[in-house]
Amino acid sequence: MSMPGELIPLGTNGYIPSFGRHTMSFLLLTGETALLLDAGSGIARLLEPGLQEVLLPYSRLNIVLTHYHLDHVIGLSYLPGVWTKPVRIFAPQRPYVDTEAGEAIGRLLQPPLFSLALDRFPMEVELFGYGKDRLEVGELSLRCRRQEHPGGSVGMRVNDDLAYITDTVVDDQSERFIRGVELLLHEVWLTDAEASAHPGGLAGHSCESDVLRLAADSGVRYLLPVHHHPKRTNEELNLFLGSLRRGKAEIILPHEGIRVATRQGSL
Repeated sequence: MSMPGELIPLGTNGYIPSFGRHTMSFLLLTGETALLLDAGSGIARLLEPGLQEVLLPYSRLNIVLTHYHLDHVIGLSYLPGVWTKPVRIFAPQRPYVDTEAGEAIGRLLQPPLFSLALDRFPMEVELFGYGKDRLEVGELSLRCRRQEHPGGSVGMRVNDDLAYITDTVVDDQSERFIRGVELLLHEVWLTDAEASAHPGGLAGHSCESDVLRLAADSGVRYLLPVHHHPKRTNEELNLFLGSLRRGKAEIILPHEGIRVATRQGSL
């Protein structure tokens, strides 16, 4: 099933913000549902007037987390300052990751690390742990799989529109999982040269040739590279992303704040 919508990258970096880029968060909007894929520092962009206007019709913000590393969850602590309406958080638990949802969120959002526990946030917040291969969020249907990453992470396929694959390696199940989607958001953490020079840097991450091969073999039409290395300047990043155009998939440069249509055939 496919439905009209749009994707707005709010944060595209891995690890830490740098050069004006935030850490991982992607806003997916359909007619009825506002969904954040991950909650990195990019959530701070919800204060921007343009995004506030876009979100005005939505009565609830849904957040789906892939795992609990800080570059994917630190923005949860920003919610009291950037959002006033109800929130639903869908957080992974065993067998997808090596912890339970309440335990992980509770450790992050409580004193002394943060002044407010989740149940003291000024808006209504619901927390749902998920550990099955299907997740329904509004009219969106998400398929999930556990990925190789320290502590575990979750790969997601949203309807037949897009797949969101970050903080993992390309493995023998990747192609089957994403085949048939129009748009692939996939991390490209290292260049091939960097991966060869520092193979330890690939622990639980992907390099350019693996991702390009996956995109070609699975037949995706568009590749939006994400989880950028924070050391890259914007100029270096644009050169690197430009080099990915040697693959079969059309590359969408993932500038934060752009709006990408997610209905098949309309990108």
